[in-house]
Amino acid sequence: MDLDAAVAAGETYIIAEIGQNHQGEMSIAKRLIDEAASAGVNAIKSQKRHTRTLLTPEQYDRPYDSPNAFGTTYGEHRDALELSVEQHAELLAYAASKGVAYFVSAWDPVSAGQMADIGLPMFKVASASITDTETVNAMVAANVPVMMSTGMSTEDEIDACAGLLRASPKTKVMFHCTSTYPATFEQLNLRYMPVLQERYPDFVIGFSGHHQGIAVDIGAIAMGAKVLERHFTLDRAMRGSDHSASLEVPGLQKLVRDVRAFETALGDGIKRVYDEEVPMRAKLRRVQ
Repeated sequence: MDLDAAVAAGETYIIAEIGQNHQGEMSIAKRLIDEAASAGVNAIKSQKRHTRTLLTPEQYDRPYDSPNAFGTTYGEHRDALELSVEQHAELLAYAASKGVAYFVSAWDPVSAGQMADIGLPMFKVASASITDTETVNAMVAANVPVMMSTGMSTEDEIDACAGLLRASPKTKVMFHCTSTYPATFEQLNLRYMPVLQERYPDFVIGFSGHHQGIAVDIGAIAMGAKVLERHFTLDRAMRGSDHSASLEVPGLQKLVRDVRAFETALGDGIKRVYDEEVPMRAKLRRVQ
């Protein structure tokens, strides 16, 4: 079910964010897609950067000695984690063969254009990019649904990005998000979600989480989230900064299970006596 159909049907649209947890390896990326599709998600999201556009020469050549480094400079590190345009096109087709959508956060205008050219069905503006007017406009120009995250952003910055997205006639999604990895429960502030819905009635409101566990996600849906995004990895112990804030395979499976159970449990709001309750009435009530 695509995004618009899911929203219309009242079904939470669940996205497994693999980001760069593929470590730059196609075999890992495909396994992540396999596991996410098997868990029952609607879509898989990755990321795309054109490092020479995104980084200045000084930033590219800066020594990088993080324990999560994949290169000796920051640019080499970022390049090692990148997939080519052709590889993203292959993953787009591979995900479709598994019955799920595939899209990316584009971190620069070059990447946005490249990903639009291969026919991605939607885009996401990362929290880090909502002040990057050129990149946001490049995603809007693709004329597909666009999502945006609001982590580490002021309300004025959110307003400005929302204004850019309104140039598109397509569905627009705004994620409540906290950009800490992992986010503590005290930082999640789910009560802001109804504020977003009031401020942006023309947007579908979602929740993008980097927290531990899955209970909060059900709460976010109860607070109005129609789209849910969680980081996903094969192993939280893998090298890389996002793995520790990601769900592993059993966690993603339980998340999808519990979201669908919650949706079923919401019911239709009409009080009724179920057939299975009738013998209980006869057995337990002193006055019939």
